[in-house]
Amino acid sequence: MQQVRVFPTLLYRGRGLYKGVNFQNHTYLGDVLNATRIYNDSEVDELCLLDIGARCEGRCIEAALVDKVATECLMPLAVGGGISTLDHASAMMDSGAEKIVLNSEAYINPDLVNEIAGRFGNQAVVVSIDAKRTGDDYQLYSDNAQTLQGIKLVDHAKRMEEAGAGEILITSIDQEGHRNGYDTDLITLVAEAVKVPVIANGGAGKLEHLKPAIDAGAHALTSGSMFVFYGRRRAVLVNFPTRHELNMALSDQGTIRPAQGEG
Repeated sequence: MQQVRVFPTLLYRGRGLYKGVNFQNHTYLGDVLNATRIYNDSEVDELCLLDIGARCEGRCIEAALVDKVATECLMPLAVGGGISTLDHASAMMDSGAEKIVLNSEAYINPDLVNEIAGRFGNQAVVVSIDAKRTGDDYQLYSDNAQTLQGIKLVDHAKRMEEAGAGEILITSIDQEGHRNGYDTDLITLVAEAVKVPVIANGGAGKLEHLKPAIDAGAHALTSGSMFVFYGRRRAVLVNFPTRHELNMALSDQGTIRPAQGEG
């Protein structure tokens, strides 16, 4: 049985970490390096760091920040936020990142996905897609869920795969931050449309939420709230379950599989 990757996604803005609900009302969490050290001790599979203020401020996530986190980080690091050129991506990789996460720029310049994949390999490019349910369908948004994109979910996912994305990170805007579970319909829709691994995000609040997302077709799982909050009052507590706890939560899943064409 292939081990399922489960990892935190941290949202950075200004000089610290934040977490919101539906991409709004962000709560300050603390220092990114302190959180990284805690996740080191917990032996997480990887870490995703997104600068949610970079694009709206007309800049790229700072290479100095990536360097500090990568130096501290004992696991693979994926980074995103305002990355809009191959030079930006190269600076991130030179600073210690192993993966580049693209969201808004992937709509504007899909060729960038191909350029980064061509330079560093498909495994180094993660395309992030933020989707909001509208009846039986989904609408896509960029710029921290502020800009509506006029493209179908499946069409965009397929286009990003064709452009060279090695993974698709799909986030439910409706579920994000609520800790009520992943949108399994959304996961299935994307997983059935592409052959590359799909990472599920948005909605996890407890270990029982993990298995349904894998059964729906996700190959990996990430969360923010689940790994930074504790209890109904959302007390800030950076945490991560043990591998044994994860294995117990993910047990008895006949649908765990490698991406099509892998392994």
